[in-house]
Amino acid sequence: MFTVGGRVRSKARAALKSYAIFRPMQIDARLEAMRRLVERADPALFELRDLTRHEARVFSQNGEDGVISEILNRLGTTNRWFVEFGVQGGHEGNCVLLADVFGWNGLFIDGDPADFECLSRKYAGNGRVRTVHTMVTAANIDRCFIGAGVPEEIDVLSIDIDGNDVHVWRQLAATSPRLVVIEYNSGIPAGGALAQPHDPARSWDGSGAFGASLEALDVVAAEKGYRLAHTDLTGNNAFYVRADLWDRLGVDEAPRRSQNFGLTGVTQPPSEPPGGWASLG
Repeated sequence: MFTVGGRVRSKARAALKSYAIFRPMQIDARLEAMRRLVERADPALFELRDLTRHEARVFSQNGEDGVISEILNRLGTTNRWFVEFGVQGGHEGNCVLLADVFGWNGLFIDGDPADFECLSRKYAGNGRVRTVHTMVTAANIDRCFIGAGVPEEIDVLSIDIDGNDVHVWRQLAATSPRLVVIEYNSGIPAGGALAQPHDPARSWDGSGAFGASLEALDVVAAEKGYRLAHTDLTGNNAFYVRADLWDRLGVDEAPRRSQNFGLTGVTQPPSEPPGGWASLG
């Protein structure tokens, strides 16, 4: 384990998440093969109208790029503004395509000094993209957004901080995203709206004791007026659409997926955070 004082180093964390068991190289080939097959398939083959066939990867960890693009195609956009935190150095993320290819305005936030140095250097000459170095918490999220000039409504919010994601989303009031992409822990035992206790000082230790179950995200989504639109094939990210836009989406139901990291069936052994899981139900 690549740990210092019980915490996974950011570089080791990035390696684990991006290049080892969490996303082996096969995922690119499999997503591309899926795209080619889907293009040739008779529409009558599909039992449900969902977003799985649109999964594709350019800069995202898994198939998030394709799903985000398709949801935006269906919902339309307002100001073409995004916010993503937990983006590390900006080489991989759910909103990198929006910033680098589509030319959107937005905000990237990361709390790791080395990662932020890479992130800020990458976007130093981009007047549309702002970068902020801070550890996002439930206590500072609104202050951070307001200070960075985030509009009251944005098109996309992406949350991936390996732990307190659901608590931060629950407290966010400074903006109303049309689409929220948020990491969930599909390895948490089924049967409850469970999350790690909120602790701003706690970071991911490399185990399965992090984050929140999909059921916990559903609780917060309902409180804030969102509906589940999709979970990706790897069982890693959930996509929530604001309820007032739901009829534009045109899906029958959202799949609720378990762990399938790298599309290889790799899972993490179950474990519990210090103090056990907290119930959000």
